[in-house]
Amino acid sequence: RKSRLVQEHLMMTGRARGAAFALVVGALASTAGAIDADIVALVRDMTIEEKVGQMTQIDISLVTKDGKLDRAEMRRWLRKYKVGSLLNSPYSGGACGDHSVPAGWTASEWRSLIHDVQQLAEDEGVPPILYGLDSVHGASYVYGATLFGHQIALGATFDREMARASGRVTARDTLAAGVPWLFAPILGLSTQPSWSRVYETFGEDPYLAAELGVANIEGIQSDTDDPDLPTAAACMKHFFAYSHPATGHDRAPVNVPERVLREYYLLPFEAAVKRAKVRTAMESYNEVNGVPIAASHKYLRRVLRDELGFRGMLVTDWAEIINLHEFHRVARSRHDAVHLAMNKTSIDMSMVPLDESFSESLVRLVSEGRVPIERVDESVERVMQLKKDLGLLARPVPARTSPLIERVGGDGELALEIARASIALLVNEEPMAYDGPKYCSPAMVNTSVSNGHDIKSFGAGQTPTAAACRAECERERSCERWLFMQEWLSLGWQVCFLKTEDAEIDTGPGHVSIAGYCEPGARALPLDPSTLLHVLVTGPTANSRVSQSGGWSIHWQGACDDAEFQGQGETITEALMRLLPRTTRVTHTRGCSFEVPSHAQATCEIDEADMERTLRAARTADVAIVAIGEESYTEKPGDIDDLSLHQGQLELVRTLAREQPSLSIVLVLIEGRPRLLDGITELPQVVGVLHGLLPGPAGGTAIAEIILGITNPSGRLPYTYPAFPHAFENHYSSVSSKCAGSASAYLSTGTENCPNLFEFGHGLSYTRFTYSNMRTLSGSANVTHPATITIMVDVNNTGSRAGRHTALLFASQDFRPDGTAPEKQRLVGFEALTLEPSHSKTVSFVVRTEQLAHVTEELHRVVDAGAYRFFFARQKHSPALELRVQTPPPELESGILRKLRNRALGVVKMGGTDEGKPASLFGIVMIVVSLTLTCFCAGMLAAVVVLRGKTLVGGAGYSRTSSVANMSTLNFLSSSVQASHHVNEEIASQPSEASGLDQMGSRGSGLDRLSGSRSASYGVGMDRIGSSPAGNTVRVLDMPVEEGAEGPSGEYDDADEDLEMVDLRVRK
Repeated sequence: RKSRLVQEHLMMTGRARGAAFALVVGALASTAGAIDADIVALVRDMTIEEKVGQMTQIDISLVTKDGKLDRAEMRRWLRKYKVGSLLNSPYSGGACGDHSVPAGWTASEWRSLIHDVQQLAEDEGVPPILYGLDSVHGASYVYGATLFGHQIALGATFDREMARASGRVTARDTLAAGVPWLFAPILGLSTQPSWSRVYETFGEDPYLAAELGVANIEGIQSDTDDPDLPTAAACMKHFFAYSHPATGHDRAPVNVPERVLREYYLLPFEAAVKRAKVRTAMESYNEVNGVPIAASHKYLRRVLRDELGFRGMLVTDWAEIINLHEFHRVARSRHDAVHLAMNKTSIDMSMVPLDESFSESLVRLVSEGRVPIERVDESVERVMQLKKDLGLLARPVPARTSPLIERVGGDGELALEIARASIALLVNEEPMAYDGPKYCSPAMVNTSVSNGHDIKSFGAGQTPTAAACRAECERERSCERWLFMQEWLSLGWQVCFLKTEDAEIDTGPGHVSIAGYCEPGARALPLDPSTLLHVLVTGPTANSRVSQSGGWSIHWQGACDDAEFQGQGETITEALMRLLPRTTRVTHTRGCSFEVPSHAQATCEIDEADMERTLRAARTADVAIVAIGEESYTEKPGDIDDLSLHQGQLELVRTLAREQPSLSIVLVLIEGRPRLLDGITELPQVVGVLHGLLPGPAGGTAIAEIILGITNPSGRLPYTYPAFPHAFENHYSSVSSKCAGSASAYLSTGTENCPNLFEFGHGLSYTRFTYSNMRTLSGSANVTHPATITIMVDVNNTGSRAGRHTALLFASQDFRPDGTAPEKQRLVGFEALTLEPSHSKTVSFVVRTEQLAHVTEELHRVVDAGAYRFFFARQKHSPALELRVQTPPPELESGILRKLRNRALGVVKMGGTDEGKPASLFGIVMIVVSLTLTCFCAGMLAAVVVLRGKTLVGGAGYSRTSSVANMSTLNFLSSSVQASHHVNEEIASQPSEASGLDQMGSRGSGLDRLSGSRSASYGVGMDRIGSSPAGNTVRVLDMPVEEGAEGPSGEYDDADEDLEMVDLRVRK
């Protein structure tokens, strides 16, 4: 029998996890999920034009005119191109300044349009239209719907239930409009602070993004009580690594090592697929290490489909197939771009979105045989299955009304609750008028204090005792830590060091210094309304719902003005005026005004008359609340060339401090990314800093409540806030990421952690929380991987106010013996709780040892054996716990057994077999012998991965949890009686080699069409294994190779050799 000579492997693998084992066979396996039989039949009966139409998505602007459906044009698209999907709002651009144009469609208006579109589709005999909208922080394009804070604000809550609840409401309001597909959530990591879409992420941490992403998807995809549209589809985006553009500009190339991509950026998407069962995905605009994602076989076929096991529908981002020609320049024409995308990736739908080029090209390519029909069927089946799952096929034309419509816009209280939990108090110092004493803790002996963070130092002549050093800290307003080196008294060195709160104190044996901490006797916040006679509120974001809400709010680049919010929420100024006593005078000034010729050239212009009014009010004000930040933006228009905040805003704060040196200033940051503040937070007049992120229309109320003490702040920064433009690092940077501590610093000597303005997870409260009695549930300090560890700690509210608090649990390693540098810390758990004063609660964290895994240089995901330290974020005297993780031996199989297995498995060697003789029946016998002897000798099966005649084994000291290099999905010969279900097993290849499997995709081979459900068209029906209770006979290639022989590489045409086949009966 002749065929294309590219085959995967007959592979035996043993898992050192219990006594179970499986025989794994892989050959041309379908990567599609369970496609229902009626969908397969439906797609089989479609014409090529109908199929391509289902893969085509166009913008609503093509079929609307003056805000109404253009029925003739819609009918033309349905009749000629059989179009299957629409997106966007005709008002997304916003007609700012033209008040005759509506801001958008209400849910009822949307519903009416969807009804008419689906009726036209039914009349034309076209399957129902799948409509998608960017409902990214509420149903943004449904006029009057509740708008929440952006995802970055959700990240600051560290609250899974809030992420789930906001997703549920967002989906419900979108479904009320008749739209079942939401382009959310965004699962990128905000590791590039200049990027214009930082605010659309959950933050910089992969665990945080994964946990909140899963919760949000579960909320979006939960059921509703709409009989026509019972559920919605979430869309994880943007796959892959879009969030770290090298230049900081949107859509710029991403140059990140593969190990880092897999260590961090892949994890949220993996969680969305495997835990949340997300229904759709969107690829991204960027190139990764030189390859556009829209043309990446590696990421859109091998990683997304084969490795992660994603079975849902994949759509491009806006015009990304066209961009392969016009932007990325990897295709000579639009026509070639379609050919490239279809044959190399598993893209199911093209967001074209403004012409018919995709439809015309793909029909032509199929008719010419350049794109196989099976490749088209693969995608159309997934599109049609999604439509069925969303209820579109059961009730194609929805009613013009819905029980959900009356609930649209009714969730303002939930939006306010989330906003309250998202605001982070970053600085809270003594008010300028305070001259009372500090509170200083008793001196602690046997301490160590982290280097740097020094304010002043004194010699032995000035501070001969620890008490004298403590007294100096009490006198120094900015001192919050003091260190006394008693053993240096006789050396003539400086012995007393005054430090900021960033210096961490550690106690325990082996330390020789004496230290303590001091806190102000009074704090600037919260303000006491009863003592306030005059409050100045100024700054460009102080009275702006537009700034609070950012982009994707009513329009793509944000609302035109506050009137478009229809009274939803409050600004900071409005809320303060409402909440302060009538006897308190509130003066509002602009401070400066945004001027935005482009966001890269945006300024905040100071009007002289307004500045004079501001300074006049400051002379009599008790406090100045200065709200600064950014104008609204998103995507490419939001690019900036300088991360520094606009000079006009910085000058506003400096001028107030200079002209009124005794005035207390409270800064409020309203911004979508962490703009550099150029030292203004260090001004002595700046006694408080609140970070609002982008809290939405409700954010003004939440901020005012926190300023006045009505709400206790509990938000935590979901990213690291940089202090300088070129010293940025995130919280899980390598331990070797250091800055020079002195001019003579060399390598590790004299270096220290690079300075950040505020650390990941930073957030203060108006009460005090302490931690104690950290322990494991089992009481043991030893655990064997794989396992779960339950870590418990008692959290106490020792202050005078009730408060919400989020405990952040981190893990770290001092050393990694496999040669991969460890991170400074890794977030492994977070839990939110609320405590009354003088109350405590035991909080439990369930940590899987898999969370401790890292990716090695060879791209294996492993868990090191050894000690791990668990601790909590930025808590004074926080307890720590050290656990020792043990891992089973990575290789339990003897060399003799390995040779028997290699001979038995008959791994394919491209171009023939050793001596030209197949293993056939001998191979089957050896499989049984190898399994039996391995179980007998070791007690469990070894984890052995074979690829292209090579055995990859781990080194001592770690356990391989999965192989994460070039992956291929294999069918699992399960004892399950369920038909057509596949279980992924992963096999690894050498990452430096280009496998034949990968390269065949560029030629449109049958092998590249891994997701087609009709396996007979591929010649090997491996996807049918397990479908019969009686078992099946499977024909597989059986060609033994020499130990260590090289596997396939290069591109192969039809083989000339006759291949021996062997029948293998699989029994239940």
